Amino acid sequence: MTHETTPCPCGSGEPFSACCDPVLNNHSRAETALQLMRSRYTAFIHKHDKHILASWDPSTRPRSLNHDAHPVSWVGLQVHETEKGMENDTEGTVTFTASYIEQGQLCHLREKSKFRKDNELWFYIHGECELKKEKISRNSTCPCGSGKKFKRCCLQVS
Repeated sequence: MTHETTPCPCGSGEPFSACCDPVLNNHSRAETALQLMRSRYTAFIHKHDKHILASWDPSTRPRSLNHDAHPVSWVGLQVHETEKGMENDTEGTVTFTASYIEQGQLCHLREKSKFRKDNELWFYIHGECELKKEKISRNSTCPCGSGKKFKRCCLQVS
């Protein structure tokens, strides 16, 4: 699979090259709050700190990120709802669940993220979060979608 046809990790169904990659390389390409949220999810997968920090509102942005403090394997994104956040809006919210594996547990982070648009750029402000965790059996099928048993897949890297 080439870069041109690789599915985007954000789950949009579009190729990465036509979906989040342009936004990761140019923040202004996010025309909606949803596009920015999807690109930020993808940036967390790729540890693309430059995009994560640049797209974070300066009033709530951390100075830096430390992915090594809590290593995770991202396994999926489900968008539930968007409110406003379209091209002509100046604010919006996106409610989603991002799933990941951390320390042998399947975690589901449900967040209602708030965004604002300033000088034609969308920014993430903050989110209201709810986290649910469940233990994954070593012999279960891995939640990453590989089809392998968890013990032979993501358990080795979590």
